[in-house]
Amino acid sequence: MRSRTLSVLTAVALMTVLASACSAIARHHAAFTSRDHTGPASLADDPISGEWSVSFFVHNSTTPGTFTLKLDGSKVIGTAYSDHTGEGTVRDGKWVDGKLSFILDFKKHESIEITGAL
Repeated sequence: MRSRTLSVLTAVALMTVLASACSAIARHHAAFTSRDHTGPASLADDPISGEWSVSFFVHNSTTPGTFTLKLDGSKVIGTAYSDHTGEGTVRDGKWVDGKLSFILDFKKHESIEITGAL
């Protein structure tokens, strides 16, 4: 009898923890995907802005770099950097219908055209 009571109490405690965890996950998900919050734009609204780790394929080897991009309507602005290219800036950046395009201009390297899609 005593072990049965302990088993029931354990099951009730586990169900309470599970229900609480599910509720917390649901609240987090709703806050993240809500379009009426006052925080930063959701990923669905702005999948471009932020810092991106990138790789350039140069002379049969991969060179790491970063893009720092900001979306303003359909216009994309930002900067780029890699040890190979040095610092660069985004020119003619566009985000239209899930497609990204821009040109990177560098002081010490030729310009690079970037295109991509999500």
